[in-house]
Amino acid sequence: MDLLLIDDDEVDRTAIIRALKQSKLAFNVIEANCAFDGLNLALERHFDGILLDYLLPDANGLEVLIKLNSMTQEQTVVVMLSRYEDEKLAQRCIELGAQDFLLKDEVNSRILSRAIRYAKQRSSMALALRNSHQKLKELAEHDSLTKLVNRYGFELCLNRAIARAKRSNDFLAVILLDLDDFKAINDTLGHQTGDILLVQVASRLSTVLRDGDVIARLGGDEFVVLVTDNDYKYFPMIVANRLLKAFEEVFCLGDNDVLIGASIGVAFYNEAASNSSELMKCADIAMYRAKKMGRNQIQFYSEALDREVRYRNHIESSLRSALRQNEFKVYYQVQVDSQTHQMVGMEALIRWLHPVDGLISPEQFLPIAEEIGLMEDIGDWVLTEACRQAQEWLTRLQPLGYQFTIAVNLSAAQIGHIDLYQKIVNALELTHLPATALELEITENCLIEEPHEHAKVLDQIAALGVRFALDDFGTGFSSLEHIKLFPISVLKIDKSFVASYDKDVKDARLLAALLNFAYGFNVISVAEGVETLEQAEFCTTRNCNVLQGYLFSRPLAASDFETKYITPLLAQL
Repeated sequence: MDLLLIDDDEVDRTAIIRALKQSKLAFNVIEANCAFDGLNLALERHFDGILLDYLLPDANGLEVLIKLNSMTQEQTVVVMLSRYEDEKLAQRCIELGAQDFLLKDEVNSRILSRAIRYAKQRSSMALALRNSHQKLKELAEHDSLTKLVNRYGFELCLNRAIARAKRSNDFLAVILLDLDDFKAINDTLGHQTGDILLVQVASRLSTVLRDGDVIARLGGDEFVVLVTDNDYKYFPMIVANRLLKAFEEVFCLGDNDVLIGASIGVAFYNEAASNSSELMKCADIAMYRAKKMGRNQIQFYSEALDREVRYRNHIESSLRSALRQNEFKVYYQVQVDSQTHQMVGMEALIRWLHPVDGLISPEQFLPIAEEIGLMEDIGDWVLTEACRQAQEWLTRLQPLGYQFTIAVNLSAAQIGHIDLYQKIVNALELTHLPATALELEITENCLIEEPHEHAKVLDQIAALGVRFALDDFGTGFSSLEHIKLFPISVLKIDKSFVASYDKDVKDARLLAALLNFAYGFNVISVAEGVETLEQAEFCTTRNCNVLQGYLFSRPLAASDFETKYITPLLAQL
């Protein structure tokens, strides 16, 4: 065992070497009579242990101990020697890295050998503990799949970077990146393939970054990059473009080549926020906008964007209680016979009477309701409420023999529900509305997935006497195929065709062709968005059956609709 003995007293050095020679262990002792020489020797070669005198002519033992620990890569076994018994000093030596503290007067072969042996054992244990701690730290701060820094590790890096930016006025930005339609990869190719894709994405993104940039995987398919620069404010924009460009080439996943995009949000320190949590929120807001704007693009945080997202979050949180608080209302828009302009039905349209914001249009809240999974519940409520109201009016008009239909929109969530047939049956039984008085409006976009399965369910419902209307006809996909496959009785011509028919000859021919198609196919045609007499006359002369639009009435609350359309009929009794 190689030992370094650092002691300025030659007599003490001789006594210690003599004691070591009497030990059963073999010691090779190198001597140094001052701190300077001892430190140089420790730097030149490795020693199994160092016996260090506390009092040296050019330094005290604590100073030497600190330098020894800073000089060597591995923890050095150090036993401190002193002529003076001092518990506080002994404790301080141990705190600074010494493994033992011995009094020179008590040193003999047995005590010295045991001290060195135990000191080496304690040193080995300390080293193992330190290595274990380092491994745990690596696990805690890195993602096990991609080996990138994880969320916790990134937060540490970001906080340190912000602290530096505050001191030196460096430019700093956070770039948040989320893969587009990653769930589809997992669903179609399996989670194992999805993991392979994540590893390849991590590798490809890392290659386009500079050495000083930090990339992390936050979880799932979400990545984040920390960019700092001391003299070029707009460098994050360049980095963001590089990251997006990295997705232009396909990813090779075994037998499958996958092309996937990414939505990227960028937030600048001090412009967007001045602390880490707010900066991440701002980047998330920008990334959400990138997805909303069509995906596979970059969006930068702004105050206007923040206001928009805050309002959306307000709508989302309010939506969750709106149905329970009875804040939704059903409005009704009249549908009239194209020849007589007499009421033949009405369309049920949802409105939200917010306790603070007032009346909120469906365009503002229905897409959000669909995103957060509330569309089915809202749609079911509208169906039941519309059927109830229609039956109440039909009952009152029964002595006149007056009949009409109530049109209710079905959402994609409702059409895709396994119990749609039973829900329709339940609504009719609960409200006592005749099935022939109910018209369910569906859009072509809702029928794209699993059309044949949907067709079976819609046929069952049609067998009850309920009729189906294809809404927004002419604007969706495969209209002819849908009319053939589904039990469609009504075609609703989208208002965009009605509004533009007089703009040029082609628009007029297109509207006429749509109306003639419905006539030739022997289905009822409804022209939506009729606002002028000229529009009404154009549609009527081309075999349109039903007209709907502001020319006749805006959507009205139930009480107002009753006053305008039901009460005058009852006056005939």
